[in-house]
Amino acid sequence: MSNSSGYEGGIGASVCTYPFVLESDFPLTGGQIDGRFCAPINANLTCCLPCPTSQWVFGSNYKEQASAANWVSVGGFIANALLLLTFIILPEDKAHRHYLSIGLTVSLLMLSLAFVIPLSTDPHMCYNEITPDNQDTDTGCAWTGALLLAGAMGVCVWIFLRSVWTALRIIFDFKHTRIFKWVSIALGIGLPALFLALCMPITGVSYRVGSVCIPNGYNAFITWFVWLIVFSGGAACLLSASILYCFWKFALSAFANGGSGGYTGGKNVENSTVNSQSANSTNRSELIKRRQRGEWARVKQVLFLQWRTILLAIVVANESVYFGLIFVQQTAAAEAAAKGLTPADAVWAACLEITAGDADKCLFESTGLGLSQPKVVAALLLSSLLGPVCFLLMIRRSMFVGWWELLRDPKLVLTRLKLRKPSIGSEDFIVYQSPKHLSLSRPLGSEHQLHKQLRQPSVDPVPEVPENMERESDGGYVVGGDGSDSDAEGSATGYHAMTTGLEHAGPAAKPSWDAVSLGGGEEEDELDEKDEARVIV
Repeated sequence: MSNSSGYEGGIGASVCTYPFVLESDFPLTGGQIDGRFCAPINANLTCCLPCPTSQWVFGSNYKEQASAANWVSVGGFIANALLLLTFIILPEDKAHRHYLSIGLTVSLLMLSLAFVIPLSTDPHMCYNEITPDNQDTDTGCAWTGALLLAGAMGVCVWIFLRSVWTALRIIFDFKHTRIFKWVSIALGIGLPALFLALCMPITGVSYRVGSVCIPNGYNAFITWFVWLIVFSGGAACLLSASILYCFWKFALSAFANGGSGGYTGGKNVENSTVNSQSANSTNRSELIKRRQRGEWARVKQVLFLQWRTILLAIVVANESVYFGLIFVQQTAAAEAAAKGLTPADAVWAACLEITAGDADKCLFESTGLGLSQPKVVAALLLSSLLGPVCFLLMIRRSMFVGWWELLRDPKLVLTRLKLRKPSIGSEDFIVYQSPKHLSLSRPLGSEHQLHKQLRQPSVDPVPEVPENMERESDGGYVVGGDGSDSDAEGSATGYHAMTTGLEHAGPAAKPSWDAVSLGGGEEEDELDEKDEARVIV
């Protein structure tokens, strides 16, 4: 199209040949002017691709591929609508209702709705032959753009808040749950609304690569895309810090106790006392190993409870970065076209002229004006798949059980709605266990006795042992030589009585989750139930 590109045929010096359109035939007002794909031929002539640009730079199957993303969003919208209905109707023990989950679900509904609307409106997408519509010239564009902006930002913000909550509970043992609840609700609603209010009037939205309007120009990267990456990336970083903190606490405990030996004393004692010291040292080592097994079990349980939040943060962070890259490429392509065609694009333009606008015959020459059809389609599909993926990560088996019970007896709906507490579930996102406190700052219930035992001196007063008693390998004593069944148990037997929180089945015994739960011991029973520490699932 441009003489400077080396192409001198096809488009004359004073007229644009089909399918290109003369820019001067259209006014510089109405629609998204900077969304035009035009290139100067000379000082007096600028030719443009007809709108929409995607039908010329991509294959004829692009429209069907892009619409597939819209239909996927229909499934995501229905799934998340059912999830929200589950939070409203089912009892708390079945729905696991929580304000962080409700906020995320509402944001996913908004994002899915942005892709569902074009299926019913079938937007024309063009203000005139070369200019795409924007929020000022098309109501459908305004709605889809606003829902996309608010929904995507809401998803990132609510997942970020989930990660903040997880980090506060695990690392800082944060207990002010009510304060965090209202701060989170304010941020979860306020931040998406703020960015929506900034992005719509400053950058605006228009039809560019599909039937859903997206932000315009590089300003949108500053006012919207970069914040998506900040919140989603921050969520991933916070969760990584929480995971590393768990391993760090376990490593500190292991190194602190691993090298500690029994108390050896510094004076000469009788042989029986020396034997007792050896037995106590062995028992102390067993106590340390038992406590380390309990601590490792707690670390694994804490990490297991966070798998949903971890996956959500990873998915959203990856998609946000990918969307940002595609957006930058699309914006750069539009600005590069305004400076004139490259030699490769000039060859593609000549092909369109020769084939009378048959885009499929020229795809092998097309550079997509800086865009790749597979990448654009992938971005649209990932956006629409976010709803179904998050739905699958938030559903629980108890929800299906709850719905089955309601279907069997529909009258339970009214009963449960009357009995349900007037709240949005500030407690239900958390695992209920006993003890209810789940953090790494306090030992297991059975470990309280372990700590007391470890703090005691290794050498206890040893009763006088009769000469006819011999030590057994299990730490007890039996009368030697006379076949007597009487015995005097040593401290190893007392160890079993002090560690009742764990089940024992030999040296490789694993902790029983029924007998051992994460959290503290007797002191925690005095805490108010509403302020007891819990961990997100």
